[in-house]
Amino acid sequence: MLARFWKALRSPPAEAPARLGSLFAPAYSPSAGWWRNDSAEQLRQYQSWVYAAVNAIGQEVARHRPFVYRNTGQAEHEQTPLPHTHPLCRLLENPNPWLTPWELWYLTVVNLELTGNCFWHVARGLENEPAELWMIPTPWVTIRPDAAAFLRGYDVSANGTTVEHFTPDEIIHLKYPNPLDPHYGLSPLQANAVTIDANQELLQSRYRTFQSGQRPGVMLQTDQTLTEQTVRRLEEKIESRFSGKQNWHRPMVLEQGLKASPWTLTPVEMDYLNSAKLTRDEILAVFRVPGPVTGLVENLGLGADIWAGARTMFCEGTIQPKLELIAQILTRDLARRYGPDHAIAFPDCSPHNKAERRKDDETDAKLGLRTINEIRRSRGLLPYADAKYDAPSV
Repeated sequence: MLARFWKALRSPPAEAPARLGSLFAPAYSPSAGWWRNDSAEQLRQYQSWVYAAVNAIGQEVARHRPFVYRNTGQAEHEQTPLPHTHPLCRLLENPNPWLTPWELWYLTVVNLELTGNCFWHVARGLENEPAELWMIPTPWVTIRPDAAAFLRGYDVSANGTTVEHFTPDEIIHLKYPNPLDPHYGLSPLQANAVTIDANQELLQSRYRTFQSGQRPGVMLQTDQTLTEQTVRRLEEKIESRFSGKQNWHRPMVLEQGLKASPWTLTPVEMDYLNSAKLTRDEILAVFRVPGPVTGLVENLGLGADIWAGARTMFCEGTIQPKLELIAQILTRDLARRYGPDHAIAFPDCSPHNKAERRKDDETDAKLGLRTINEIRRSRGLLPYADAKYDAPSV
């Protein structure tokens, strides 16, 4: 009897009728940014201003070639470039039969910007050395943590079916650091999820407005009382004469007692339109992409100066840190497989820094701080055979 009494106390209450329950529990609607932790939905956000920003980053990264070298010291001349016949150079130049290097770097950065993670599968050859690099879609991969070794491996599944288990040395995991999770990365898209949804709602609202055409372009006023037949006649007459792009410039002659005035926007409507620009600027700011890089040039008179400044900001503040992060991960997880002193780096991509470096090379050569061959090695060029180029020349 006590058991039955205890079970009755613990039993859930009866469900309220549907009509009554709707008063207390309205229909569920996903909150803004609900897709923040869903990598498949994150990839679907690759549109509108997100596409403009991420595409600019991906194209800029894809045009830079990695510098593969043996690191024998801290100075630049102690970084010996590897020949193009080296297996690591060949691997990066030809990742697999179906993917070019440009596509590999572009897709890598796109996945990083949208999901914060990118997974490379290192396929081994006959001699158990890396032979091909394949990208695995981020939604397919599940990380298996380990309490002792930090990482047990990776599970790869497609359509909900587990395909294969990979060991840590078979996968190269590139990710943006995440302070909330040591295993999964955090993307700029996730950090800006609410603004992304706001931008999508604004675009859909604008599309619906244009589709419905609910507001007139001109307003006619009169002190007279018009019949329904007269109103329809005026509407049909104006529409037949002034609709279409060929008739927009035709003069309007009104009947006696009619006055025409344009339909102006209210302050609330103007603020609604400005909010679209604000969300655009927030999206570009989170991805750290200046407007001119995406094609926005508001002051055409200063186009060249705006473009040069935007390129410098973009390369120094956005692209270079990402290249350094990618290079360090690939040095640890890929280059070190060929030797403890093998490394991968990306040259400085800033146009401002390149100009400054050329000036420094010229000054060092004039003052005898560096030899001609040292400068050539720092630029990745072969030294001159003549011994005089190994001595300072003032």
